[in-house]
Amino acid sequence: MPGTTKSVVVVRPQRMETWEFPLPDVGPRDLLLRVEMVGICGSEPKKYMGTSVWNPPYPVILGHEMVGFVQEIGEEAAQRYQVAVGDRIVVEPYLSCGWCEFCSTGHYQLCVNRRVYGTSDSCATPPHLFGGYGRHLFVSWGSKVHKIRLDVAPEAAHLASVIGNGIRWVRTKGQVQFLESVVILGPGAQGLASVISAVESGAEPIVMVGLARDRKRLALAAEFGAHHTLVADEVDVVEAVRDITSGKMASVVVECTGTAAGMNLALDLARPLGRVSLPGLPHAGQQVPLLMEKVVLKELTLRGALGQVAEVADAVRLINSRRYPIEKIVTHVFPLGEAEKGMKLFMSGDPDCIRVALRP
Repeated sequence: MPGTTKSVVVVRPQRMETWEFPLPDVGPRDLLLRVEMVGICGSEPKKYMGTSVWNPPYPVILGHEMVGFVQEIGEEAAQRYQVAVGDRIVVEPYLSCGWCEFCSTGHYQLCVNRRVYGTSDSCATPPHLFGGYGRHLFVSWGSKVHKIRLDVAPEAAHLASVIGNGIRWVRTKGQVQFLESVVILGPGAQGLASVISAVESGAEPIVMVGLARDRKRLALAAEFGAHHTLVADEVDVVEAVRDITSGKMASVVVECTGTAAGMNLALDLARPLGRVSLPGLPHAGQQVPLLMEKVVLKELTLRGALGQVAEVADAVRLINSRRYPIEKIVTHVFPLGEAEKGMKLFMSGDPDCIRVALRP
């Protein structure tokens, strides 16, 4: 297919440029997506800065949370994905090789080939367009795509993997049961998605914990269905949760802050035989000391939580239902050419900024 397209490239840490690329030929197994909106994931500032646990091979096009329209698709891909030109879809971040022990058991986030949009492939080699910070994305064989309704706001539609994360943290990893108590630490996008998942699971009470600067986020958590919001700067969180749960403490704790303080607080908040989901990532190489007697004496289950897999399909159904104003998670939208400005705002700690998206 003739023509060119533009993407924002992280040329090296802390340096973004807009590059022009040739549109790739679309083979039988390929799909070319015209990107409608892409989000700046909470993991991407570290990739931009070069401090991630898994830094990408620069130069790289970041972006793995996107929604768009099928512009061109090969015959075999159309049969596999059950989509056609013009369909509006979301693309899952992780690719599956289809044969390794992890992919064959449904855990393709751990695929031995480790291919993730916006992370694993440099844009220096064809087909170049392997990240969502651009007008087009080349969707490789091994991807998973899902149709999204046309009447869903793009600010909500592109968050399918984020909502999928919330489902994974609470249900798959936390194994929440009806009327069990859930405490979520950190009211960012992942924590807010966890609130929605807890509500959908029939959890009660649901408690969101943040800081004084998070009041806007805490208010959104309450709008999504959290029964209680706690400001850790102002209250003793352990005592507050003890009071809320009549002394039983939390059946499930979701730790989204990635801080040593948050991880240790999670152990204090969990009840005996409680489950703790740990999706929050500290800085690369950082060791987090935990008082393991709390884990042993309460027989806690700690579960690392990398990313969503089958949960994305559930997330898409939930987004398509429009039961929640998920678009409110996105507080700022920038044109593609201002991606670096959007990144810096996201990194600034501005209390009015929850999530930033780019519109090509």
